[in-house]
Amino acid sequence: QVKGTMGYLDPEYYNTQLLSEKSDVYSFGVLMLELITAAQPVEMGRYIVQEVKTSINKNDEEFWGLTEMIDPTLKNLPNLYGFGKFLVLTMKCLKETAAERPTMSTVVKEIEIILQNDGIDTSSTSASSSITNFGAVKHAPYDALLGNKGATDSDVFE
Repeated sequence: QVKGTMGYLDPEYYNTQLLSEKSDVYSFGVLMLELITAAQPVEMGRYIVQEVKTSINKNDEEFWGLTEMIDPTLKNLPNLYGFGKFLVLTMKCLKETAAERPTMSTVVKEIEIILQNDGIDTSSTSASSSITNFGAVKHAPYDALLGNKGATDSDVFE
């Protein structure tokens, strides 16, 4: 019997009763969304994944239409150059079907790229020790991040 916390479970599980490695990717995507919003997956009958999906506006280059939903601590950082790439990766993890989601190793690699592009050394045993510098970068070299898999920003929001 599968046990888990409401809001983290792979949507495919409800139909198939099967879990896969990509089920964990979905759950990790929910966790990533918690980092962005500082909200629980389900609050007062609202599902944060659906709230974010319907609020995203790619024309808002700074906050992607999520100004009211972003954790105020993040919003007040002087530079959020990695935010868009982190959000795109988060939304890839939250795709409805497992086939559309990246593998966990791909997720880890993409997070490392985001951190490295922000000037954070990921060669140590714990990148979290440097995570407080997220957003402190003075440039935005992220154009190649999505191109290596053929994904585009528009792909992850459909």
